[in-house]
Amino acid sequence: MLTGDLLRVRFRKGQIQLPYIDEASGDHLGVAETLTRAFDGHVGGSRQELDEELADITGAGTEFLFHRGLSKLLKDRCTFAAASPVDPVELRSRIFESAAAAYRNTDQVRIDREAVLAEAAKSAGIEAKEVDGAFYADLKAAERLETFKSCTPSWLLGRYNVALAQAVLFRATELDLHVEGETPARYRDLFRKLKFFRLLHEIRQTGPGAYHIHIDGPMALFKSSQRYGLQIAQFLPAVLHCGNWRIAASITWGARRREGVFRLTPETGLKPIGPSTGQWIPEEVAWFEERFGRLKTVWRMAAGSEIIDLGGRGVLVPDYVFTHPAAGTKVYLDFLGFWRSAAVRTRLDLLRRHGPPNLILAISDDLAVNDESSSGLPGEVYRFRRTPVARDILGILDAMTAESSGESPATLDLFDH
Repeated sequence: MLTGDLLRVRFRKGQIQLPYIDEASGDHLGVAETLTRAFDGHVGGSRQELDEELADITGAGTEFLFHRGLSKLLKDRCTFAAASPVDPVELRSRIFESAAAAYRNTDQVRIDREAVLAEAAKSAGIEAKEVDGAFYADLKAAERLETFKSCTPSWLLGRYNVALAQAVLFRATELDLHVEGETPARYRDLFRKLKFFRLLHEIRQTGPGAYHIHIDGPMALFKSSQRYGLQIAQFLPAVLHCGNWRIAASITWGARRREGVFRLTPETGLKPIGPSTGQWIPEEVAWFEERFGRLKTVWRMAAGSEIIDLGGRGVLVPDYVFTHPAAGTKVYLDFLGFWRSAAVRTRLDLLRRHGPPNLILAISDDLAVNDESSSGLPGEVYRFRRTPVARDILGILDAMTAESSGESPATLDLFDH
């Protein structure tokens, strides 16, 4: 993603405008191709050598920020590592010890550098010719470009425009997203990404197959705003896979904290930067999934695929669904997301009035939800400290099977196909 110093925003009548580039421009494609070739050609070389060539390419012209922005995005596709046959710190210590011994030797007229390096190389178990390369191999400039995930110039230009928008959303105080007319699979992907990126959000249905999603932005938080800002920026590409959507975000920009509104629609021209596959899963949820898979049980566990209406005021997208083949029982498991205290109360109230009875709601102690607040909920409530325990969930599932009535929750007809 681009940092704030790599773009200039314009304020016009309270609206934030960005200098999107023409992705079809021959000049822009030429710059993107030149930079990409530079990275391709420096695999195995040092970071310093790469930076020197990039400095020659980017120069200091009117499009300096554009060139630097492309370079930043290409560096994000690189892996650098120190390349040394021995620990550089230990090698330097050996060299300095050898040099000090030579200095104390009064029989020598001058210090023989090559002899000092050869002695240090011998004690370190490497060839003398390897010493120069390993001496400061742990410095950033000396790191080697191990791998570079190459790309086409046209993809890079599209990625640049998306990165401009992401850099602005990083500084949002709140964001409103309206989406309509999407397929059930697309809505599921969108809603699950909201949750898996731990975004503070509320979803309301505004019509058949139409939703309004309100997201609290990173600048609305008192801590961890950088990490949260990155998560909201990473959410944007999921929106770009939709066909009919619009975003209006309130932005606080710069040291002067200037306020403005940033708007995005399909007409902005931003394109998806990758396939809409896979989900980011919080570490504690992934750990639970792995542990449950090791248990000896007839229960079958799968990622949740249904969207359950909560009285038109919200939706529930369960993280997992468990099925018991013999009993014909289906149970949903949902982890209460990353919410503000007020949003937690609203969420619990919605579940209390409209939630399905065959639901296990997993609540982290970090949310500080007391017993009174979580009383009267349909289904079962499971509290956990750091990570949910798979055996505890299995025990709840078995208990629910014994008293199951066989009823299923009411899901939106839109998502039954």
